Amino acid sequence: MKDTSRTLGAGDGDVSHGSVKDALQSKSKEELLTLLSELSERYGNVRQFILERSLLDSGNTRKLVKSLLDEIRDVTSEPAWSRSWEDRCDLPDYSHLEEQFAELAKKGCADELLELGEELWKRSNDQLEESDDEGETESAIADCMGIVISAIPQSSLSKPRQLLWAIERKSMDDYGIIYDKHFDFMKSGDYSKTDWQEVAHALDNRLLEMTGDWQRYNIVNWLIHAYEAGGLKERIIPLLDREGDYVRLVDALLEEGRREEARKKCILGYEKSFPKNSFVSSQLHKRLLEMAEADEQYGLAAAYYCDDFFDEPTDKSYAILRGAVEKAGCWPAVREAALRFLDTGKRPDRPETLKADGQTWPLPPTEVAHIYKETSPRRGEFPKYEPLIRIAILEKRLDEVVELYRLLPKERVWNRWDMHDFRGLDNAVANAVSDSHTDLALSIWRSLVDTLIGYVKPEAYEGAKPYLRSMKSLYERKKRLGEWKSLISELRTTHKRKRRLVEVLAAVE
Repeated sequence: MKDTSRTLGAGDGDVSHGSVKDALQSKSKEELLTLLSELSERYGNVRQFILERSLLDSGNTRKLVKSLLDEIRDVTSEPAWSRSWEDRCDLPDYSHLEEQFAELAKKGCADELLELGEELWKRSNDQLEESDDEGETESAIADCMGIVISAIPQSSLSKPRQLLWAIERKSMDDYGIIYDKHFDFMKSGDYSKTDWQEVAHALDNRLLEMTGDWQRYNIVNWLIHAYEAGGLKERIIPLLDREGDYVRLVDALLEEGRREEARKKCILGYEKSFPKNSFVSSQLHKRLLEMAEADEQYGLAAAYYCDDFFDEPTDKSYAILRGAVEKAGCWPAVREAALRFLDTGKRPDRPETLKADGQTWPLPPTEVAHIYKETSPRRGEFPKYEPLIRIAILEKRLDEVVELYRLLPKERVWNRWDMHDFRGLDNAVANAVSDSHTDLALSIWRSLVDTLIGYVKPEAYEGAKPYLRSMKSLYERKKRLGEWKSLISELRTTHKRKRRLVEVLAAVE
């Protein structure tokens, strides 16, 4: 409605909520009816508000529900897209539905809300599947569904059916329109063990009908919760075993102190999941490692840490490996083998490698070693220079750092630069050898600075600042400040038209 208060002159007084109320109170009933009729004729939203409020106040909600069902069908059929970079969008407006849902909730119309929520739930999925916005539509529908679910405890459904209404929709929620916070009503204490037992029975039957992995996983989650809340905890392990959910099965067995069963299920689950499901196999590998450590089987635990290092060789995994192998008392032999692996790509714990090299391996095989299949290194993967260099830095073998760094390919491919870690390996080398190989460190930082300046972007100039400061600090330590001043002068002259770069140079000078 147009804000007419802005058209009144200053001498007309303050047009506030209170003065409008006074103006209305001064009118007779007939005058008020005439005014509201005129407003409803002029403004469709006023007419709609009056009619909807009348239906709510009279308790005649059936007609309102029918109108809102029609609105749901209309709004869920609208397009949903946005282009924030163009400041353009075409989004469905759920604000009226949300307002009416809230009004129905105030009036205690829980059954009506569940009917509307069911329709919105079914129809919104197609819209969300085709939407191309930035989450606005999902958020708007979620706000409506939150009101619906909050009304569940006041509905005429039985207690178990109330729980199932929410669970069944949450378990099929592919678009995140039902938030976890919406389920706080389940924690109210209004639902007994018997209620949850009925829910568990229904979910057991539901599980027999399901085929989709994701929805089945969600139902299993809820079934576990129902077992716990219903005092049926003894059913959880058989359920997880039947479902082949090995990670949670192992955790449940460990929680009950059934360690040997947990170990066997770990190995079985690893056999079934490796290599097709790397997440599951890695989690089971982790459980076996943790059990070995807990049992003080340090050699076995070290063998598992070797797996981790060979799968993802970094200076961090190397440091962790060292700590584990030192407990087993054979670090020198494993260290030599690990560095050789980074050079050749051949795992030193494999029988074929040991036979070919005439070596022995000081650690026992892991409980899943028989599941691995040896693969020959792919062309170009080895030597792995970055971990070799970072490990040499870690061990302060600075001459080797320089030697390995010079073996790096001249043209390297890296992801889009990041001002916080641009060419991180180069910077790490420069920092490590700045005192022992000063000129190399300075040349590395200068190369990084030149590369960033070449992007001709203000943020890239800012990204060059840390490297310039490192150079200045090193020049100062080596008492070569004259070279630093010459460098700044050269950069200023060469790039004098780059105002933002000149500001960066002034900041570090």
